[in-house]
Amino acid sequence: MIARELALMWGYAWGVPNAKEKPMMKIDETTRANRRLTAGTMVVSKEDGEPGRIVRVSTFRRNGVDAWSYVVETQYGREIWEVGELFVPDQKD
Repeated sequence: MIARELALMWGYAWGVPNAKEKPMMKIDETTRANRRLTAGTMVVSKEDGEPGRIVRVSTFRRNGVDAWSYVVETQYGREIWEVGELFVPDQKD
């Protein structure tokens, strides 16, 4: 009887994320918004603060609509940046 109960508890626990996994599963709104940027959009790298402009989508996510990475034109040439590595600065004129 106890073995059966343990097996049921193990099966339940296998499918439920623990407290450490929950924050990692959340996608912030900035990353979600950056998946559909258009060509010519000014962006800045989170890693080194380098500015650039999006040329085109480099790779798409599995849904075929959202971007996984972009080709970005910088002062050093073209680079590929992933969506989570960039942010769009506020354009206040």
